[in-house]
Amino acid sequence: MAEKDEKKLLKNTIEEERLQLCNMVRRLGSKLSGLMFTSGILVFGFSLFLLLVPPEAELSIRLSTIFTGALSFVGGLNLLCGLLLLLGEED
Repeated sequence: MAEKDEKKLLKNTIEEERLQLCNMVRRLGSKLSGLMFTSGILVFGFSLFLLLVPPEAELSIRLSTIFTGALSFVGGLNLLCGLLLLLGEED
């Protein structure tokens, strides 16, 4: 195979992989944004519950642990969505 043909094949392969990646990011992005919105609403509701209801001594430790876990989950989703946005950027 000539060097010119190899470069053309390599360029074509890279372009196909880029298009596949962009399509995958678009599909995952819509699903992750829905999950992010839903989990954000749940964390917001849970934080309002913690602010409005007077905490009990025994229950407050468990609730703060659950709340910290929920915030960590939302933070992880935020990082994942940001990385997917960077992957989906086109030149």
